Amino acid sequence: MVGKPDKALLDYVARFSYIPDPDANEPLEVIREKSTEVRRSLVGRHNDKVTIVDTDFGRRFTPETIKGGPRKLILYIHGGGWRNCNVITHSSVMADMAVLSEREVFGLSYPLAPEQTHPAAIDAVCAKIEKIAAEEKCEIALAGDSAGANLALAAALRLRDEKKPVRIFALLLYYGCYRRLYDTRSHNAYGDGSNGLATAWMRDLWNFYLPDDVDPAYADLTEAEMWNLPPVYLCEAECDCLADDSRWLAGKLMEAGVKHYYDVYEGAVHGFIHFSQYYDPSYKALGSAGRFLAMLDDQERMLQP
Repeated sequence: MVGKPDKALLDYVARFSYIPDPDANEPLEVIREKSTEVRRSLVGRHNDKVTIVDTDFGRRFTPETIKGGPRKLILYIHGGGWRNCNVITHSSVMADMAVLSEREVFGLSYPLAPEQTHPAAIDAVCAKIEKIAAEEKCEIALAGDSAGANLALAAALRLRDEKKPVRIFALLLYYGCYRRLYDTRSHNAYGDGSNGLATAWMRDLWNFYLPDDVDPAYADLTEAEMWNLPPVYLCEAECDCLADDSRWLAGKLMEAGVKHYYDVYEGAVHGFIHFSQYYDPSYKALGSAGRFLAMLDDQERMLQP
C-alpha cells in the first residue's frame, strides 16, 4: 500500500519553497538567497518564548524554561542536501524544539557543497561539537533532518571511533539520507518529484557532496557499524523517497542492540517538520523529540542509587 501525501501539507510546502526555473540558469548563491527569504517568515509557534542569538558556530536558541539537572544541550544540524539551507531556513524547527524540549538548541552551520565537498562538512561539524562540549561542559543530543541527520549520525560514529571526550546521550534523526542508493521501495513510490524531493535530485545532491574520487567514510553510511551508539529517535515521513533509509537504519540499530524509537507520520512528505507553525503533525513530531529526551532523563534518574 502506497500512502497519499496530505494536500494541506503540500500547500504549505508550495507556499514556503523556492523552485528555480530550470531554464533560468540562476547562480547557486541567488538560489540560496531566495530559498532563505521564502522561509524567513517560518518562525515556529513559540518564537516569542525563545531568545535567538547568532554565534560563531551558527545560531543559539534559548527557551524561557530550561530543565533542571545536568546540563544537556541539543546540537541541531540543518538539512538541505549538503548544498542548500542554513540556520535561518531551519529556525522554526529549532525554536519550537527548544521550547518543547526545555533545552537550549545550538544550530550548527557548516561548509556547503559543491564548493566544498566531503569531508569538509563533517570535519566542521565534529570540530564544533568538540568545542561546544568543552566550553559548555555539557552532554549533547545530536539532531538533524535529511542531510543534517546524515551528518548527525556520521558525527556520532566518527567521534565514537576516534574516542573523543564528548558525551552524546541521544540522537534525534528526521527523515535522513544515509545511503547512496536510489532503487528502494520508497524511491520507486515517491521519487518522481510530485511530493517534493525527487530521486533524480537526490542523486545530484550525492554527486555534489561526495564525488566518486572521495573516500565515502562517514558520508555513505551503508557499511557503517552502529554499535555503542546512544538511544535514537527516528522519524519517517511516509510519502518521502528517503523513507526506506530510516527503515534500514532502524534495522541496523536493532541488529546492533541500540535502543531506538521509531515514529512514522502518515501522509507526510520530506521536509515536513518546517511547518510546525501551521501544521499540527509537524508540531507533534518536534514535540516527540522532547518527550523522547524526557523519557531518557526519567530512565537515568531511575538508575541512580
